[in-house]
Amino acid sequence: MFPSDYSLPLNRVLPDTREPKCVGNKYPKDLPSIAVVLIYLNEALSIIKRAIRSIIDRTPEHLLREIILVDDNSSNDDLKEDLDIYLKSIEAQNPWLRMVRVKHSESLGLAQARVSGFKAASADVVAILDAHIEVHNVWAEPLLTRIKEDRTVVLSPVFDRVNYYDLAVVKYPPSAHAFDWAL
Repeated sequence: MFPSDYSLPLNRVLPDTREPKCVGNKYPKDLPSIAVVLIYLNEALSIIKRAIRSIIDRTPEHLLREIILVDDNSSNDDLKEDLDIYLKSIEAQNPWLRMVRVKHSESLGLAQARVSGFKAASADVVAILDAHIEVHNVWAEPLLTRIKEDRTVVLSPVFDRVNYYDLAVVKYPPSAHAFDWAL
């Protein structure tokens, strides 16, 4: 049993941890489309479900083209038929959204999983994330705005910390170059 399996809703409310000066920012409507690649190996099913739900709920429909799940040869039984059933329900609720599963027949590692997800994407922009994430409101728009301004940039968002034992979200104040002493 994973801590995330305990009665925590898939669509939980997250605190707004953006800097106050960012809260009022306005973003163009004509941004490029985005594919979100989620990479996992034996992750808890509830974690993957929560990541998918947060992406769908907090990304404008006209921007989100697809969610691609890359399984680097998980042995967790929940990530087989149960995940397939969940993905079918997501597709039924969101017919505009392309859901893709990429399954490795052997563990190829993080770098190859990222490449596999990137190759499966068809959107203008690809965001490659670990599966144990939850996105905030207005997460994609700042990234897509910067990319629209300069297609040669590579961006990395700042990730808040999620406590393992209670899954509380703790704001991550970036230090120099967005790293602190705990890396």
